[in-house]
Amino acid sequence: MEFLPKTRESQAILANLLSERIAKSEESFSIDANFLVDRIGCTDANLIEQWKSAPTDLAWLMVHEQLSNYFCQFVIDNWNAEVFLIHHVPRSGGTSVCEAVRKQSYFVAYPQTNFRIMVQSSGLLGFGLQLVEFEELAHPDRIYVGGHFNLPEMLAKLGRGDVQCRGISLTRSPVASMSSAIRYVWIMVEQSDLNWTRTYPSLDPMQLSAVRDATTLSEDPASLTAMREIVGTITRAPEFQENFGDLLSKYYYNQDVGDVFALQRLFAGHPDLAPCVDAVRDEDLICWQLRINGPMPRLSNALFPHRYLERAFGSDEAFHAAIASAALRSSEIYGALCVMRALSARG
Repeated sequence: MEFLPKTRESQAILANLLSERIAKSEESFSIDANFLVDRIGCTDANLIEQWKSAPTDLAWLMVHEQLSNYFCQFVIDNWNAEVFLIHHVPRSGGTSVCEAVRKQSYFVAYPQTNFRIMVQSSGLLGFGLQLVEFEELAHPDRIYVGGHFNLPEMLAKLGRGDVQCRGISLTRSPVASMSSAIRYVWIMVEQSDLNWTRTYPSLDPMQLSAVRDATTLSEDPASLTAMREIVGTITRAPEFQENFGDLLSKYYYNQDVGDVFALQRLFAGHPDLAPCVDAVRDEDLICWQLRINGPMPRLSNALFPHRYLERAFGSDEAFHAAIASAALRSSEIYGALCVMRALSARG
């Protein structure tokens, strides 16, 4: 199975193999369509409407991304596991936190809302692989729920029944996040990453490398101008805006939480969930909340540090001004989180 490419075609091959093995086992499984909808949250009409609990149906369920996405709830329903939340927005340092948790042999479940995310996180046999890892490689007395997700929606999902969870909600200033995102995409294009070079066909990886090297070595006006223009090209792309634009409203607001007052009430209703606004500064709090040992691994930005962007725009204030308009709501949310963080530290 490890030799199969992570594609829909491979998913079909694996489903056929599993179907044959289930049929040969002659075991029966009493799973009805209502369970798929009500418990698993399956929305796949092709699977639900034709469901007969036959070997073929069961095999497709086993490789389905929505069953893999259900794994965290499955553990909560069937193990007496303490639930910890590692909510983090992109480019905030949450990946390092999750890595620290995994290195201490605890299981981190990630939302797997589509096929691509499932195969990246857990392979083609998403649910089954997670189950093996949880039972054999980790401590089953805890489960950590990590990743980029909408906080109020996840809390509502986990809050069904008597589930109590503690943890962190990790972010950083919108301008710092935007700077990190720009530099991340720049390096990905420079390294000819297919996902990003398709997004920016007008950007030549060799040119990006040359411009970055030139601004590193000197303050040549032409190279500084070129860097500003490339930054503009990166930030204007719809894909960039979708992934990194106004991040905080995407991860903190929904139909029930639509302003900072509602956000404050959300945290007040979950006193064991701590807002963290700087992964480095708040490291002790993060370790305390998650009941883990430090230190956290650090991801190096030595290849393209923020000061090069600052140099290209003339000053840090000028860079902030150039990109701040893309994060107006996020700035308001970040301010509220900083206040909540300060008040919790004072208490």
